[in-house]
Amino acid sequence: MLKIFVFGPGFGEISASPFSSKALCLLQMSGQKYQVVHSGDPRKTPKNKLPVLEHNGKTIPDSDQIRDYLEHTFDIDFDAGLTPEQRGISRAIIRMTEEHIYFGLMCTRWVDTENWPTTREELFGKIPKLMRNFITGKIRKQVIAIAHGQGMGRHSPEERADRINKDIAAIEVILGNKPFLFGDRPSAADASVVPMLRELVSFPKPTLLKDLVTKRPSLMAYLERGKEAMYPA
Repeated sequence: MLKIFVFGPGFGEISASPFSSKALCLLQMSGQKYQVVHSGDPRKTPKNKLPVLEHNGKTIPDSDQIRDYLEHTFDIDFDAGLTPEQRGISRAIIRMTEEHIYFGLMCTRWVDTENWPTTREELFGKIPKLMRNFITGKIRKQVIAIAHGQGMGRHSPEERADRINKDIAAIEVILGNKPFLFGDRPSAADASVVPMLRELVSFPKPTLLKDLVTKRPSLMAYLERGKEAMYPA
């Protein structure tokens, strides 16, 4: 049986990580039986990240590689029915979502001083209080350095929102009046976009990025359809 190691639930979502949620969506869409293992420590994984899939003695790290493995091993095409042009657009949407919008989410949770206490309590609330600030302070410094190195962490919240608003507006236009990005059924792009936007919306405090999604009724309805169609029951 497939065994998927993911970050546990957080912020009201099936995982606090949109990449873990994506992997769970792909597994659900695959129709294969799988076991979920919640983990909070990715340090012993091949890339020091989650999700990680185990199957028949093989270890497959990274949600993108997990997609490839599922497609090749079980003869699945998550983009079945898409034209070559749509497949190209799908790939571009996934990269935009995972390499740009994600870093906005990261900054909202970890970099913005007013939001950090909420993130700390949600993700690390089970750590004894005497140790919590010390441990999480070190982790936060590492995350801030990553965000700064990538570039998103160099911008103000307003500048980040302006950049990401263009991404979300593009997703809204591509979705149009369709149930999902490319038609009546979800595809690989939906498995990336829905978890990421749901993570923006689920943060329990008002944020600029949260507003970018909640002010768009068509996207909010899309997120509910996506949850119903792709998320584990």
